[in-house]
Amino acid sequence: MALEVYTPKGCFGLKFRRLRIGNCYARPLHPAPHSVSLETALPAFNFTYIVAGDLNLHNAASDPSRLLSPKEEKESAQYFNQATDLGYNLLNTPGIYTQFPFTGTHRPSTIDLAFANLEIFSTFRSWDSSTLPSTGSDNALILISLRPPSTHNDKPSPRWQEVDSPSLTDKLKDLQVPPPPDAPSPNQLDQWFPLALSTLTTMIEATAPRSRPSPRSNAWWTPLLTSPRKEFTKATRRAQKLQTQDSYTIAR
Repeated sequence: MALEVYTPKGCFGLKFRRLRIGNCYARPLHPAPHSVSLETALPAFNFTYIVAGDLNLHNAASDPSRLLSPKEEKESAQYFNQATDLGYNLLNTPGIYTQFPFTGTHRPSTIDLAFANLEIFSTFRSWDSSTLPSTGSDNALILISLRPPSTHNDKPSPRWQEVDSPSLTDKLKDLQVPPPPDAPSPNQLDQWFPLALSTLTTMIEATAPRSRPSPRSNAWWTPLLTSPRKEFTKATRRAQKLQTQDSYTIAR
């Protein structure tokens, strides 16, 4: 199912006048992997497109703590590789469960996935599975927030780990904080304190290099995740080339 929105001035301030929101429910089928093919779920559109739904896929990118079977890895890899090849970005916060079985024989999992193509991803702001109330289903309601790209949210920020400590230490020794007024009133103190604090923070920030954030960057991403993500991608591609029953085990 899909909903299409048209606007003459462009969606979310972008050049695209058309926004499509797709919803998928992909049931596991045999011999075909799922009832919704990867070409249907993740098509190559040249306009803004978001797809979300119960895809019934288990993948390390969305659920890093889950121990995946070779069958689960192989089935989900097709969809996630299709997403990578076409420039889709996963909107889920990794590791946050979206499905909580009523029976005690199955563990919670992340099978409700959302992807946005490059044309709309710059407007993505948040993915939240805990705000909306339960409907009685074993799948959580998910709130996805979009808004026009804003330079305010992407201002350069200090990279504190790269601060020039020796230079900062010398400057702090010579720092002269504006003297407080004698017997200040509450209002005078409220005026003096921000000025004194600003003198200190301005000096500290001046010694730190500034980041250059991308509108497509994820706030939760860290350099520690880059290396395992590269290794995971390499192993997945090796497994696809082997095309054997135990290819995923060998690729590791």
